[in-house]
Amino acid sequence: MSRSFSRSVHTALICGLVLAGSIVGCSRSDRVQTTLAEGTVLGQDGKPLERATVVFHPTETSLKFPKPRGTTNAEGRFQLSTYDTNDGAPAGKYKVTIEQWYRDTPDQAPTNHLPAGLASEATSGIDVQLSKDQKVFEPFKIR
Repeated sequence: MSRSFSRSVHTALICGLVLAGSIVGCSRSDRVQTTLAEGTVLGQDGKPLERATVVFHPTETSLKFPKPRGTTNAEGRFQLSTYDTNDGAPAGKYKVTIEQWYRDTPDQAPTNHLPAGLASEATSGIDVQLSKDQKVFEPFKIR
């Protein structure tokens, strides 16, 4: 065997082992249990807010899981997703951020159309508790 062929086989073997290890590390048994959760976002005018991204930031940091998030539809409603689409979020306490990014014109960079304070968990002022029994949050009203 040529030295370059042997090196290629060796590199492919290492890549395969790394890939297999990453797949094992992402097994479903490592996931924190989620409960279905949904809510609504209302604009300053009290009307449903479309295309807003709602992110739940856990205040308990001993459990490791992706931040649950959802995007509002035309009725201002969102469903939370943590691991899979609309699978909910783990029960617990959260600080919530809400942003609404879009372009005003095609040649313009996207901008957040909501108050800047809502984009930070430190300043949004939105604290919620998700329990296994609670499926729907009170509407979040943009101030």
